[in-house]
Amino acid sequence: MRKLMESTNIGKDPSDLLEEDMVGVEFKSVEEAESFYHIYSKIIGFSVRKNQCRKNQVGIVTTRSWCCSNEGFRRTKYIKNPNRVHEPRSEIRISCRAMFQVCYSKITKLWVFKEFRANHNHCMATDMQKYFLRSHRKISAAELEQAKLLKKAGMKTSEIWNLFVHQNGGWDKVRCTKKDLYNSLAVGRRGVDDLDANTTLTFLQSKLDIDPKFFYAYMVDEESRLTHLFWADGASRFDYELFGDSLAFDSTYKTNRCQMPLVVLVSSNNHGMTCVFGFALIQNETAETYTWVLQKKLECMKDKLPRRFSRMVADQ
Repeated sequence: MRKLMESTNIGKDPSDLLEEDMVGVEFKSVEEAESFYHIYSKIIGFSVRKNQCRKNQVGIVTTRSWCCSNEGFRRTKYIKNPNRVHEPRSEIRISCRAMFQVCYSKITKLWVFKEFRANHNHCMATDMQKYFLRSHRKISAAELEQAKLLKKAGMKTSEIWNLFVHQNGGWDKVRCTKKDLYNSLAVGRRGVDDLDANTTLTFLQSKLDIDPKFFYAYMVDEESRLTHLFWADGASRFDYELFGDSLAFDSTYKTNRCQMPLVVLVSSNNHGMTCVFGFALIQNETAETYTWVLQKKLECMKDKLPRRFSRMVADQ
C-alpha cells in the first residue's frame, strides 16, 4: 500500500483519507485504480464490489466506480418471493454511500479521480475479520495447484483444507474459507482434464487385450485436449452385423460429471430388444460433431451403412 500511495502522490495515512486528499490523483490503468481501492478497503475493513462502468465507442472504459458491498438495498422481489424454498440470507445492504470513481482523461491518457466518499454507516471489520470479507478472500494460485494435486492423489477437500490450516499456522491465516476451496476445485472439474483423458484412453487401450474386436477413436483440439471419444466392443460390432439395418441416435444432454453429451447408437433385434452399437462422448452437438461420430461408426463397422436412420432423441 505504501508504494501505491507514493506512486499516486498521496502522502497521508489511508485511514485518514478525505475527498480533498484525492484531488489530482491519477492512475495508469483502471486495474491500478481498482487495486488501490481494494487495498484501501482492506486496511479500513470493508468489502468492495464493482458498480458503474461506461465505455466509449471503441471500447475504452471512460468511467468506472466501486462501492462498499453494503451499498443500496436488496430488491423487494427477492425478499417477498412466494416460491422461495429457503429462508433469505441476512440483509447486508443498508444504503452505505462509500464509493470511489475514476474517469478517463483524453489529454493525459490516464484515469483521474472523480469522486471519493470515505464515510460508512456501519461498523468496520476487525483485523481478524478483514481477511474473510468477500472481496478480499482469494486462494492463491500455488495453493490451488497444490489442492488439485492432492485431490487427484485421493485426499478429500476437507482434509486438504486442514492441511492448509496447519501449513499457514491457523485457519485465520489461510485467507479463504473452506467453501472457497470447494468452489475452486469444483470449477476445475467442469470438463475433461489431462488426468481424466489419459486414464480413459489407457483403460480403452487395455480393453484390446481382453477383446480384440474392441474399437475406439478420439479427437483432440489444438491444445491437445480431448474433445470427442467413440468406442464399441466386440459384441456391439457383432450385433450391428446382424441387426444394423436401422440406426438411432439417443443423446443424453450433459448428465455426466464432465458436462459432455453422451451419444448412444441403438437399434432393436428380431425379438424387439434394444441393441447398443456404440457410444460417444462429444464436446458439442453440431452437425460436424455428429458427422465425425458417424464416420467413426462406419470405420468401426467396415463401412456398412444402415438402411435407415431414426430421428435423434435428445433428453435435456
